Amino acid sequence: MDENNVPYEEILAEHGAEFCGIQQGPREILTLFAAPELRTTLAVPESEFSSQSVSQRLQESRRAYDLDAQVQKSLC
Repeated sequence: MDENNVPYEEILAEHGAEFCGIQQGPREILTLFAAPELRTTLAVPESEFSSQSVSQRLQESRRAYDLDAQVQKSLC
């Protein structure tokens, strides 16, 4: 995808995420974005970038974060 033709910021803003840039990954180019409430940076392959893939990646990250928080609470 051409960075100038993809509304990265618009799509990410719909999900409460912030566009961080494009980076060459080990196999392909990655679209980087931040999930402010989790204070993490996430990535989706540029070839798969869509509203649906962003939503799925954010949901996966939120589930992982919730699991980590539950484990930490149980250790206290």
